[in-house]
Formats: sequence, C-alpha cells, structure tokens
Amino acid sequence: MAQKVACKTCGKLILPTTASKNDGLCMPCKNGYRESIEKSKTYYAKERELDKSCPFRALWRELVRKVYDEPNGFDKLSEEEKQYFAVGVLDGEVHNGGIIQFFDNSSGEYYRYAELGLVRIGAKKSLHILRKAKETTFGGDAVPKEQEKRWRYTRDKEVEKALERLDTEYYESQDEIGEMLEAFALESGLIKNA
Repeated sequence: MAQKVACKTCGKLILPTTASKNDGLCMPCKNGYRESIEKSKTYYAKERELDKSCPFRALWRELVRKVYDEPNGFDKLSEEEKQYFAVGVLDGEVHNGGIIQFFDNSSGEYYRYAELGLVRIGAKKSLHILRKAKETTFGGDAVPKEQEKRWRYTRDKEVEKALERLDTEYYESQDEIGEMLEAFALESGLIKNA
C-alpha cells in the first residue's frame, strides 16, 4: 500500500496518486470546499454538545418521547407542554416544507394548540399568518383532526399557491419563535434551573 502524503494546503493525508493529479492538493482543497467542510464539522460538534447540555433541547426530546412513545401521549401533556410542543412542531414543519406540510402531516391535528401557543408567547405576526392560512385553506370550517379530511382541502391548486405566499410571509415575519418558546418554557416552569 502506498504511503500517504499531506495535502499542501490543509495537511490532510491523501494518496500519492491524488496528490500527483491535483498538484499536491486533496479533492476538497482542489475543488474549493474544504472551508465549508471544516465549518460544517465545527457546527455539528457544537450541535452535539448542545444536545447534551441544553435544557431546551432536553425538554423537546422529552415532549417528543411522551407524544410519540406513550399511548395518547399528547393528551397527557399539560396545557403548557401542548402549546410548547405544537408551536415547535408548527415552526419546524413550516421551515421544512411550508404551511401545507403542517396541515398535511399529523402535525395538523395540533392546529388549535399551535394557535393558542402563538398567542401565549406573543408571536403576533406568526399567529396572523397561521390564521390566514387556516382561513385560506379551511374557510370557516374547523381544521379537521383527521389527516385525510385535511388533505381534501389542501389539494386545491389555488390553496397551494396562497399557502406558498404565506410561507414567504412567515419566513420574513421576524417573530423569533425559538427565543419566544425558550422564554415561555422558563416563565411557565417547563424548564427549571436553566
């Protein structure tokens, strides 16, 4: 087996054949993405550390465990936990796939608690957008608990287009949902000793 040599830019060990083809550079340095790789490693190392030490992440993991691993888990949560969980799910779904994803997935059954939670944390812009999305999608009807029934509403092309516009409003709303949820968790006693 060939002795590896150091990349002349970053010092990572590479095969001599790679070094000779790339003027002594590893592929990430040659292609210009070494810095991105290193930033990513640093970011994920910090994330792993936060997963171990952040009380808010511990709260989230515990709520997810209760909701999904226990029979009728959501129903067993306190009102504050339901609101915290529902707002967290809403925000995650919207940032992952838009408001339509929130309504289409099982998360849509938490609409009422997401709405109550946004009121409770003072996220007025996000609340306004969520209510517009509800009105756009379901009109005067309540958001159905059953996923299949929600799908009947969200399959309309005009509804999809309107929700995409509301997604943009949500992203630009500048409600700091994460910070607001953290403050709520502290104020309501969901987090102690933070």
